[in-house]
Amino acid sequence: MPVKILIVDDNERERIVLRYVLEQCRDIKILGEAIHGLEALLLCQEKKVDLVLLDIFMPEMDGMETARKLKELKEPPLFAFVTARKEMAVEAYDLGALDYIVKPIEQSRIEKTISRAKFQMAHRDVIEELVKNKLKERIDFILEKYRDNEVYSSKLPVREKGKISLLNQEEIIYCETRKKKVFIVTEKEGYLTTYTLNELENRLDKSCFFRAHQAFIVNLNHVKEIVSFGEGSYVLHLNNCDKNIILSRAKAKLLRSKIGIQ
Repeated sequence: MPVKILIVDDNERERIVLRYVLEQCRDIKILGEAIHGLEALLLCQEKKVDLVLLDIFMPEMDGMETARKLKELKEPPLFAFVTARKEMAVEAYDLGALDYIVKPIEQSRIEKTISRAKFQMAHRDVIEELVKNKLKERIDFILEKYRDNEVYSSKLPVREKGKISLLNQEEIIYCETRKKKVFIVTEKEGYLTTYTLNELENRLDKSCFFRAHQAFIVNLNHVKEIVSFGEGSYVLHLNNCDKNIILSRAKAKLLRSKIGIQ
């Protein structure tokens, strides 16, 4: 892919010389010429420029100021200075210049600059591709999570006696299987629902709710005490209710891991 170049110099003779030298180089395309910085900025906004070759002393806007403005563009091009002045090289490189070429221009010197531009462009393309792929992986991961687990509101809808109650999850103390239905107990009252415990396990916030038993899901924020019941089993004592929930050895191990108990 050719390096697309913009020449910026207020001196017509210098532009002609630079164009001639560039035309002897391979893999380049001259997109245009500008006589000052403002014109260069406009051209860079209109066209996809890879490399701007800048003189320093120009009317309207000099090369240094032009370089600063180029860096603010949405897709900033590379830039190098082509000038008769030697003493501004340090400032140029501090601005991020790709190169600093002192006139008279030699073709071999320009070719080195173009090689540097190709290297920078290839490096930039690789980085952009890596970022794009990483972003795509992240988006795919999130979409997969959404497909695997439906995203629900923090409110839990419960049908009961011709109405639908919307329960705040933080108010739910525990859920219990009773025959073929699930009873949901909150701080204020209980609700007999048509949910299964498996459905509720998927809908409730997994950071707070724990499947303590085949017949129970408990809100860990409402657990007051975890009391040893012997042989690796435990009993959960809950706030605001008299229900005690037994944990098997296997469930106790999962709970200790979840809440960080050694």
